[in-house]
Amino acid sequence: MARKALPIAILSARLKAAYPEARCALDHGDPFQLVVATVLSAQCTDARVNLTTPALFRRFPDPVAMAGASLEELEALIRSTGFFHNKARNLKAMAMALQERHQGAVPSTLEALAGLPGVGQKTANVVLANAFGIPALPVDTHIYRVARRLGLSAGTTPEKVEADLCRLFPRSDWIDLHHQLILHGRRVCDARKPACPGCALREACPTGRGRMADPHSGRVLDVPAQPHRQELAASQAPEAMVPGPGPMRIISLVPSVTELLAQWGLASRLAGRTTFCVEPPWIRNTVPAMGGTKNPDLPRILSQRPDLVILERDENTLATARALEEAGIPILVLEIRSLKDCLAAFRLLGDAVGAPGPGRARADALKALLKTKRTRGPRALTLIWKDPWMSAGPDTYVSDLVRQAGFTPVGPDRYPVLTFEALEALAPALVLLPSEPYRFTRRHAEALGKRLPGAQVRLVDGRAFTWYLSRTEAAIKQLDELFKPLLETP
Repeated sequence: MARKALPIAILSARLKAAYPEARCALDHGDPFQLVVATVLSAQCTDARVNLTTPALFRRFPDPVAMAGASLEELEALIRSTGFFHNKARNLKAMAMALQERHQGAVPSTLEALAGLPGVGQKTANVVLANAFGIPALPVDTHIYRVARRLGLSAGTTPEKVEADLCRLFPRSDWIDLHHQLILHGRRVCDARKPACPGCALREACPTGRGRMADPHSGRVLDVPAQPHRQELAASQAPEAMVPGPGPMRIISLVPSVTELLAQWGLASRLAGRTTFCVEPPWIRNTVPAMGGTKNPDLPRILSQRPDLVILERDENTLATARALEEAGIPILVLEIRSLKDCLAAFRLLGDAVGAPGPGRARADALKALLKTKRTRGPRALTLIWKDPWMSAGPDTYVSDLVRQAGFTPVGPDRYPVLTFEALEALAPALVLLPSEPYRFTRRHAEALGKRLPGAQVRLVDGRAFTWYLSRTEAAIKQLDELFKPLLETP
């Protein structure tokens, strides 16, 4: 768990000042060479790898050549890196997999990279960051040690430490931070004898100041005091570097709110999310999941000691809200049933998380898009499920978007179950099939169009259509463009 009192912005500034030259220590000329070098670096120094790879790459410069290599020759070339039998097998299998699955090119996604033989999540993240410039923060033995000593994480595995670091630091800093912490671990924060008296980070380090036992050795370090240096405090930092007020350990149980907080630059304050909070995509690797929207893992949520949990009345349950309140956890319950509700929610949420400026800016942007007068247009029905049919009633956010676009939502309120006969009786001129929560496809649209010959059946992007707040303004513009030709048809 991260220590919220640590002045992260100042710590980051000191690392940048101390290690301006920080870069990938493994010599490589392309993504394939970096994959190979990273595989070889397991249980081996980077310096030794850099002495080994020139001859290896001269003999096997690409996946085609390495896939055809004999294990005996590979082993002879990489023997000095240790564990050469396993490494040779992994390198050959990895090169063959690149040929078979990716046409000989190194893929640029975490899933594809981590699926290669001998390439786990750590190696994949190293390649993503250094070969493709995709923010990632792989944790090696140096980062694991330094982060725990600095109190940035109490995680007991590299994966947990990585998750804490990614929450604390801006995504734009991850690549440089990875190299800076490695250099700090090598040059200053040695495993057995850390050089605390001259450390540029000592004032922010609870281990270096004797405030806690060394997580690496289990003992309190015997370090001379620094009588002439003041304690580092956030109040001493330039105003631009002081984190804004607001909760520092937020758990969002609402997918679109999770995305909105990331848009506002608050991803580092997220301590948890639901399994359905998958946007932006990198959030899945940096913020731990706490169960589903209807069935969150309450013990795990409580273990994170959040200072705010965000819920929405329809997406989450009353039982969840009551359980959190009984545990003394501050909660914020939104209720989004219309575009006007979004206006209020932007402001309310912005104030609650310490981002009043972004909240008001989004509210103003949405208000400028809303029509002052709405006319009753053609009848429209939005289906959200099949077997049984379920629709979004006129009193829902989805239907208010439809109303904003010039149509008249029909059907019972809330989210009723409908027989096909009841659906026919509503006589919609337009039927919308979003791709979420049910994955409607073209096949569904064609079949429904045949059964409802008097209606136009349209597929729409489910997230654009149903993810309120984070995508509301974009949804209004998209629906205007989509529906305008339909409204103009005589």
